[in-house]
Amino acid sequence: MKKKIIGIIINCFVFSLCYAQIAGALKVSENHHYLVDEKNHPFFWLADTGWEMLNKLDRNDIMWYMNNRKAKGFNVIQTVLLSEFSKGATTTNYYKDSIFIESNPERPATTKGSNPDNEKEYDFWDHVDYAVKTAESMGIYLAILPTWGEWVTPREGKALFNANEQAYSYGWFLGDRYKEFKNIVWILGGDRFPDERETGLQLWRSMAEGIADGTNGVKQLDGKADYLSTLMTFHCFASSSKWFQNDEWLDFNMWGSYHAEINNTKSIEQTIADWNLEKPKPTINGEPCYERAKINYAIPDNGFFTSTDVRQSAYWSVFSGAAGFTYGANYVWNFAGSLDSSSKLDSWREALDFPGATQVGYLKKLFEKYLTEDLIPASNLIISGQGECGNYACAIRGKSHMLIYIPTGNKFALQLGEISGNRIKAAWFDPRTGSTSVIGEFPNAGTVSFDIPEMSKELTWLRSGRGCDWVLVVEDASASN
Repeated sequence: MKKKIIGIIINCFVFSLCYAQIAGALKVSENHHYLVDEKNHPFFWLADTGWEMLNKLDRNDIMWYMNNRKAKGFNVIQTVLLSEFSKGATTTNYYKDSIFIESNPERPATTKGSNPDNEKEYDFWDHVDYAVKTAESMGIYLAILPTWGEWVTPREGKALFNANEQAYSYGWFLGDRYKEFKNIVWILGGDRFPDERETGLQLWRSMAEGIADGTNGVKQLDGKADYLSTLMTFHCFASSSKWFQNDEWLDFNMWGSYHAEINNTKSIEQTIADWNLEKPKPTINGEPCYERAKINYAIPDNGFFTSTDVRQSAYWSVFSGAAGFTYGANYVWNFAGSLDSSSKLDSWREALDFPGATQVGYLKKLFEKYLTEDLIPASNLIISGQGECGNYACAIRGKSHMLIYIPTGNKFALQLGEISGNRIKAAWFDPRTGSTSVIGEFPNAGTVSFDIPEMSKELTWLRSGRGCDWVLVVEDASASN
């Protein structure tokens, strides 16, 4: 008990250090490729998949988890209300509270009062409120899935949502309850394709309409709503653009490169495909390979995804034009103990500090320095040595700067003269450590190649191969940062 009390005191102290209000509701940028805050400042989406947070964690662990993610640079947590692991909505959260009364999605299980010390008052939704408010005070956005896709388009059992009225009613409850919070993003879906069931597309559209109507104080299922007050997307393996690109409720696209293979170039290909749509919307790799998850799911001989795979997926996505990136760690997404006998981990708390979680924070810091609305994919400026598959180098540029990701130390040549300035300055950014080393200045014309740095002072010979990834930063020498 003494250790627990000390832990809570330390936790509250860290919480006070992390206190930072959010920068208002998020919205789509004017060029339709990125996200911005209420003051139109660029927002780089760096999310963590804390899917089961609202169902598995108590109040102290929610604060502990959010503190850890805030310290590493995460500004979004993706989490789900009606869990993947629910049994007809009867599975309870940490406090043994159900989400619905008698598994009826039109009857959320709410009680009078919200005192966490009174179990008769503190219900499932009070616990969600606590998470939303805690995140808001830390400057974190919650990207909330109303329900996992299984309960709308089932593969293994019976659907819970079978009528548009049910989906609308639940969506309306959510929109109404959380309409005052500006740190909410709604993610419909959850793994399942929306058309796996004949009525699936319309069910999701009805839920989206309900969320918007609840937010705006309207209650009429008529296929129309004002979606200006909400930010919504859809989560599954394929991009939401496949089904909902022209839907008013869909503000940005989401998809996942998932967990089947290493060197998965979907991170590049899907980003570019969404970027090039006639009427584009921001796009995000919302479920990449999870660090320490088994490659190709349950096949043990394939090994595990590492921080190298995480970095590759993240930089490929963002340098191809994604509006951010979602990180995932095995054991954390479902807040479990070790899921395999070969792991020495005791619990999800240790998995919070996998190296990839820190390294994606370096990407966010780098990109926040250079993120402007004029940023566009520019891999065509790599005129030789671009490579294929796991060696593929990609680039993105603005008016006065250019960033090139070199995944395996490829030797390459770069076309200059495409950014402003008579001279450019160049530096190497290490995605493993977040450190930068200056190369020097050059005329901004012609082609140029750069020598890949050694991995360390001890490994001066190691300059290429898997894990030897670098970012070349090129910018107008006369521009101030």
